[in-house]
Amino acid sequence: MAKSFNARMADRFVKITADYAKINDYVHETAVMIAEHAKEHGDCSTAQGLVMAMPASSRREMLILWFATFTPIVVKNDDRWNAKMHKEGTKLFVPFDIEAGKAKPFFQLAEENKERPPLDFDGLLKLVERLSTQIERKIEKGEVVDEDIPTALDVARKLKGLKIIKIKPEPANNESDAAEAMAKAAAG
Repeated sequence: MAKSFNARMADRFVKITADYAKINDYVHETAVMIAEHAKEHGDCSTAQGLVMAMPASSRREMLILWFATFTPIVVKNDDRWNAKMHKEGTKLFVPFDIEAGKAKPFFQLAEENKERPPLDFDGLLKLVERLSTQIERKIEKGEVVDEDIPTALDVARKLKGLKIIKIKPEPANNESDAAEAMAKAAAG
């Protein structure tokens, strides 16, 4: 007798879980190998390749966090970035702690650092209000390439001048009045 659809799906879920566990372990072992090589030879060039080989997800971000937590290696979620290492004595330098990194794989960081839920409308408005400050901080930290600084400064200036006022719709007497009030609000 053939298995039911639900039983077949349960089998697939078990396989997916097992395969993900194998892949997670493989990625972790690869990250440790890269860290050990970088510590010994000063070469972290393959770290960025590992990050970009990961699917675009919170797992990629957690691998980036793993490198930042246990090594001086700097990787980014950016195809154009080349991995580098912070120099000892600089503000962002983190010494190699490979043993701790072995004990705390990136996927455990993912479990500890859950993805944030999507922003609601009020959250989006607050995000827009904070963007100018975030852009200015990125410029100060040198995280904006020189050729983009004038544009970034212009965007930050415009965002600072932006004042968002929540529009309260007029009370509607019926459905057609409600639709008309929403159309007016949308038209501005």
